[in-house]
Parts: sequence; structure tokens; C-alpha cells
Amino acid sequence: MQGFAVPASAAAMLFALILHLLLTLATHLGDADVAGVLTVAVGMVAVLVVLLPFALLCIRQAQKALAAGSERRGTMASPPS
Repeated sequence: MQGFAVPASAAAMLFALILHLLLTLATHLGDADVAGVLTVAVGMVAVLVVLLPFALLCIRQAQKALAAGSERRGTMASPPS
């Protein structure tokens, strides 16, 4: 089973990629007409629809790994009865 660091860093990289793509698309809004604004909006929605589920999945896996690690430490730290 993989640890916490792999899914957490994957989620961070995916969120950085999402932010980069959204900001890159937003720079095209400056001198755009109505069709250009709609195209940029559709591009932003496409970025979110495609990448956000993967980022959320990585966060869920990181939370599960963190919970499993704390459970493991909790059972090892308790004195035998």
C-alpha cells in the first residue's frame, strides 16, 4: 500500500496544473469579443470537468492513507493488555 506522500503530491500537482490552465485561459479574456469569452469559459469548464475528479480522488486516497497510518500508530502505541 502506498503512503500519504504519493497521493498528496499528485493532488498538489493536479491542483497546480488546474490553476495554471485556468490562469492561462483567463489571460485570453482581455481583448476577446463575446465568442472569445464563451470559448474561454467552455475551456475553463472542460479543464475542471477533466482534471478535478482526478485531484479529488488523489485527496481521498491521501486521507485514507493518513487515517490508516494513524490507526497503525495508535494500535502500536497502546500498551498490551
